[in-house]
Amino acid sequence: MCGIIMHMIRHAWNAYVRLPLGLAVMGLVLALLFSLLLPFQRASTMRVLITQPSAAGLDPYTAIKSTERVASSLAELIYTTTFFDSVLSQAKGVDANYFPQDEQDRREAWRKTIETSITPGTGIMTVSALHRDPAQARLIVDAVTRQMAAQTPNYFGYNMRVQIIDAPLDSRWFVRPQFGQNGLVGFMIGLLFGLILVLVRLPKTVGLF
Repeated sequence: MCGIIMHMIRHAWNAYVRLPLGLAVMGLVLALLFSLLLPFQRASTMRVLITQPSAAGLDPYTAIKSTERVASSLAELIYTTTFFDSVLSQAKGVDANYFPQDEQDRREAWRKTIETSITPGTGIMTVSALHRDPAQARLIVDAVTRQMAAQTPNYFGYNMRVQIIDAPLDSRWFVRPQFGQNGLVGFMIGLLFGLILVLVRLPKTVGLF
C-alpha cells in the first residue's frame, strides 16, 4: 500500500509539478540574465505644488478636482516635443546627445527618462528623471520642474501656479532594471507555460493512475 502511494506521489510530482516548477525557475533565471543586459539607471526626484489661487471661492472638492485635472494634463504635456525642446534649450549641462536624432526614438527615450505621479487630494506632483549618470538625472529633473513652473501659465492661464517644493533627491541604488519585477514576470510566464504543457499532456498521463 505504501509503495502504491509513493508511486502515485512520484508520478504526480513528475507529471504535474516538476515541469511547471522547472520552467518557472528557468523563466526566472532568463529574466534576471536579460535584466543584466539592460542599462543601469539611477533616479533623481523633485516635487512641485500645483495651486489655483483664483479657486478661493470654490468648495474644496471642486477646487482640488480642478487642480488634479490640470496636474494630469501637465503630466502629459511634459512628454511633448515642445516641452522637450524647451528643457534642452534652457538646461545647462544636459547631454543632448543622449537622446536619439530620430523623432520617434527621441520621444520614446524622453518618455522613458521622465516619470510623474500625482498625490491624490493634494495638488502635489512628483517628477523623476532616470539616467545612467546620476548627475545628468539631477540636471534633467531640475530643468523639467523649472520649465513646468515657467510654462504652466502659458498653457493654463495665470490663475495656475507651479511651485518647486523639493530640491533634487538622488536614489541610493539603481532603480532600473527592476530585477524583482522582471524576475517575477519571468517566473509567472514560465509557470504558465509549464501548466499549459501539463494540461496538454494530461489525457496521456491520467491513465497511469
